[in-house]
Amino acid sequence: MTKFKCLILIEREVGRDYRHAVSKVLVNSGCLYSLAWGIGCSAWDDSVDWAFLEAYDFGAYPEEKFVMTTWHEEESLEEAVEFAKHCTEYSEVKLDDILVLDFAHYERGDFIKKLYLTA
Repeated sequence: MTKFKCLILIEREVGRDYRHAVSKVLVNSGCLYSLAWGIGCSAWDDSVDWAFLEAYDFGAYPEEKFVMTTWHEEESLEEAVEFAKHCTEYSEVKLDDILVLDFAHYERGDFIKKLYLTA
């Protein structure tokens, strides 16, 4: 995966330091679109924004490296997944690859995959 979008699902508390560390890894790994849904999703949106700014020392950055961020606190899980699949155009780069980070209390990878494939 070189350029990708990341859907972050949060259904449990995640510490600020860990959130920031994950955000930095996303930015440094080629994430160009980050979508956050669930508990504290706006904090994830901000965290990825800050990680992006830090990556370029709060200065100029290449436009093709800009990370678009959105948060979806008033939407259902299904709506957020549908947005991730259908509404994440990024300039001329087609973001077919998606990474899903699911901070839940139980494993539900098959359920999330089915939601995405049927969206």
